[in-house]
Order: sequence, then structure tokens, then C-alpha cells
Amino acid sequence: MKLKKLKWLFISGLFAAILTGCSGEEESKAEEKPVAQEEKQPEKEKEIDPAIPEAAIHNVEELVKEKGKYAASEMTEQEEEQLLEELEAAPEGMTGEEAYSFAVSLVAPDIEESAEKFEAIDPVITIDSSTPEDEIDIPEQETVNVAILLDASGSMAAEVSGGQKMKLAKQAIHNYAADLPKGSNIMLRVYGHEGTGSDADKEMSCRSNEVVYELGDFNEQAFAESLDQFDPAGWTPLAGAIEAAEKDLQDQKGENVRNVVYVVSDGIETCGGDPAAAAASLNESDIQAEVNIIGFDVDNEGQKQLEAVAKAGKGQYKSVYSESDLNDYLKQEYSRLYSEWLAWGNDRYGDILAQSNDIYGELLSYNNDIYGKSLSAKNKMYSIHFELKKLEKFKDEEAVKRYNELIDIRHETVAEYFDHEKERKDAIRKDMKEKLEDKVNNLKEEKTDEYSS
Repeated sequence: MKLKKLKWLFISGLFAAILTGCSGEEESKAEEKPVAQEEKQPEKEKEIDPAIPEAAIHNVEELVKEKGKYAASEMTEQEEEQLLEELEAAPEGMTGEEAYSFAVSLVAPDIEESAEKFEAIDPVITIDSSTPEDEIDIPEQETVNVAILLDASGSMAAEVSGGQKMKLAKQAIHNYAADLPKGSNIMLRVYGHEGTGSDADKEMSCRSNEVVYELGDFNEQAFAESLDQFDPAGWTPLAGAIEAAEKDLQDQKGENVRNVVYVVSDGIETCGGDPAAAAASLNESDIQAEVNIIGFDVDNEGQKQLEAVAKAGKGQYKSVYSESDLNDYLKQEYSRLYSEWLAWGNDRYGDILAQSNDIYGELLSYNNDIYGKSLSAKNKMYSIHFELKKLEKFKDEEAVKRYNELIDIRHETVAEYFDHEKERKDAIRKDMKEKLEDKVNNLKEEKTDEYSS
């Protein structure tokens, strides 16, 4: 009996201990519950620093002004560490455009000074060409014809930063025309300026295409009045405008005639035409006009089409501010110098060669500097892309793809623009050198023969 009683007490105590333990566990869990509710919420994603401006893509004038905190081509070990810290502190969930602007703010190359010096290079070789008896004729001056095709479709009435697209376009065109060198001819054709954007008016609007300023010298008052004749209205017959420009310029042909077409638009063809084919036809014709595009607030789809049009027309997609193809050259006035014909010829040959070499050397030097720094920055931006991806700073894979696309476009835009300008200026240099050497040689031979006979 005593043993049974002890056994029962032991079992009862054990059961009570288990109950007490369970109860304690429940109380402990009940006490822990509020703690779980007080756990830290995920930190809110950091936003892009509003002080970081949206980086340029196609606008060469703006691209050359952008300068990052670090020089990609010559970063110290300490700067590399500082750059990594900035990447680690970068916000998460960045789009391709945001990451691109962020990278530009860090490592955009410092090329503004080289670009300004490059643009200032005058490829014209000048010599004191007066002779003992008469003056050398100035080589025949190239005639430059500029045809501007302005999109006046309804979308140009939209607002962008700074005002209405059409008003901004008109002002930019006016300023550009006013800055053209003396002797240049300009023409303004407008399209899509009649009707409305409705289906009922489509046929009429797609036929609206006319010259409002005939090809000729720039007259500020007349040109301003031509710009005031229309407002944004209907559809976008871009192909029709380019085809019409080919007819406008059909008589402008020849060795010393240069035709340049600028299309000012904010979007794609909407009248069923093929603007790329029209641009190719214009460029491949006897007119040989290059078709450049000035884009205003163009969406992705429109940008692709307009870039294709410029490519087909052997021109560039760029803004009005980056235009610098039209320089006033072959205008140097010669003075008279009396000297012995043979010495005159030898002196001129040396002068021509020295200037030619100096011009070419400067073109090559500044272009190489710009290209090298741009390429270093591009490579550094690729490195930054890998770091940002490793740190999971991109929104998604599409953002990564867009970032890489933008840094490629940036480098190619700068490289192509300055290569194009180097070739253009170098062609003027070579042509001037050849013409002047021929002229000097012919006159020297003619006059030395006369004096020796």
C-alpha cells in the first residue's frame, strides 16, 4: 500500500510538471508574440538623388559638357574604393535610364575643352597669294543648300520642358538659320499642317506638304514670317516631305554644290509612306543630299524609325545644337606681295605644307583625345554595370539591357560625330592644299617661263 501510494504521488507530480511546463511554454509564446510584431519593417527603397540630372544620349553639345566625379582613364586606388562605396550606396530598383544617368554622373569623360578646340579648327589653308603682276583667283566656293522639313502634325502641340514642342522647334530653326555662314541657301518645307488628327481628315492632312520659304539667302524677317504661317494640326507624311525635297533640289547638282536636309520631327510616319526608302533615294540621286534628323521628345518607336531614316540618308540623328557641318570657308581675301617668282612659289609651297600638317595634326590629336576618353568611360561604365548587377541595384534584366544599350549609344554618338567632322574638315584641308599647290605651280611655271624667255 505504501509503495502504491508513493508511485501514485510520483506519477501525479510528473503529470503536474508536464502541465506546468506546457503552460509555461504557452505563456512564453504569448509573451514573444508582441516582440515578433515589433520586428523591423523592410527599409524603403532609396530613390535616385534628385541632384543627378538626366544624362544626354544623342545631343552631342550636351554630351561633351557632362563630366563625372572621376576620370575613368586615370583613377587612383583610393578613387576606385570611393567609387565602389558610391555604387554600394546606390538605390535599388533602378531602371536602365536611371542607372545610366547615375553612371554618367560618376565617370563621364572630361572632353569639353578638347571638343571646343576641335570645333575651333579652321580647315582652310590661307596664303599670301598676291603675285608681282596680278592676284590669284579665289578657288570656286562651294554652294551649300540647306533644306529644313518641319513636322507640323498635331503631336507637335504637346508640351515638353520649356514649352510647346512646335514653338521650341520654330525658335531652334530660326536661330540655326540665322547662324548659317554667308553664301548658304536655306529652304523651309512644312508637312502635316492642315486638317486634324481625325480619320476623316487623314487623307487631306497626309497631302499637306508645301514650301513656305523658297530656297535662297536667309532673310530674317521673311523667314520669321514663314514660321508664323502654320500651327501643329494633323497627321505625319514624313516620306512625302522627303520625296518633295528631292524635287525641290533637283537642279542643285555639281562638283561644288552640297545639299543638306534636316528633318525636324517628334515621331513616326503616320501616312503609310516609307521615309527610310525616300531618304535613301534622295541620297543616292544626283543631288546626293544627306538627310539628318533633329528629334524633339521622340518616343522609343519614333526614335528607331528616325534613326533608320537618318542612316538611310547617310546623315545623323542629332539635335539642332549639334549641327556644325556648314562652315564658312574659302573666303580668305588675298593681298599683294612683290617678290621674285621662284622664291614666291617655294615660300608658298612651304607655307601650304606647314598649315596643312598643323591642321591635320590638331584634328587627329583632339579627335584621338575625345575618342580615347569616351572609350575609357564606356569601359568603366561596363565595369559599373557588373558591380551594380552584383549588388542587385537594377530593377530587372530589361533595365540591365537598356543600361548597356545607352552607354553604347553614348560612345557611338560622340565617336561618329567627331569622326564625321574630322573627315569633313580634313577633306577641305586636302582640297585646299591640292588647289593652292596647283595654282602656285601653274603660275610659277607660267611666269618663270615668261621671264626666262
